[in-house]
Parts: sequence; C-alpha cells; structure tokens
Amino acid sequence: MSKAATPGELRTKVYFKKNERSRDSEGFFHDTEVNVFGENVPCMCKWVNAHGYEVFQTMQLEIREPATITTRFSRKLLDPTLLVYKGTDPKPYEIISIDNVEERCNWLEIKVQRKSGAR
Repeated sequence: MSKAATPGELRTKVYFKKNERSRDSEGFFHDTEVNVFGENVPCMCKWVNAHGYEVFQTMQLEIREPATITTRFSRKLLDPTLLVYKGTDPKPYEIISIDNVEERCNWLEIKVQRKSGAR
C-alpha cells in the first residue's frame, strides 16, 4: 500500500463538521455546524503541511495554507462539503480532494486548504 500511517502517527485531533440548516420558531432559517462523529468527538489523523515543491505549486494555484490529512476510512468523511477544524483552531479548512487509497476502504487521504470568505 502506497499511502498509509502507523497508529503512532495518528496524533492530531481533527473535527469534521457539516452545516445543518434548521428553522426556528419564527420561521427563519439558521445554519449550525454539527460534528459528524458526535459532539466533541475528534478524529485522530496524520497532518502534514505542504512543504518543498508543493509550496510553489500551491502558490501558483492560489491555495491558502494547504495540508494533507491521512486517517482511517469512514463513509462519514466522503462528503466534500465538510469543514475541517484542526484541534482548537477556530479557523476552518475546506476539502479540496478525498482519496480512498487504492479503493481498499482502509485509509483516506484528504487534501485541505484554509477556508476564506468571499472577496
């Protein structure tokens, strides 16, 4: 298997959250972020920031603070609209791509970038 991580490398707490829209008692919609694994339950991952040649490639593509996450496979993580929070960092990352490594459903490699507001 080409992409994997040992259990000792899965030491970064990452929270995967999705936006849920609900209606309040007055009929107005509001969005709330809900953790896909349950309230305050982290997913342990291997987190690698971009370095070397990748930095120059991402600068050309105007990607902000890219990183690669390697974690165990879960169908809950296959949604590309999830927001990713690293530990206690309040700024979310957005998912660029998701790779089910070798289609074996053992590992996921997720490319993320820092989420920014509209210009």
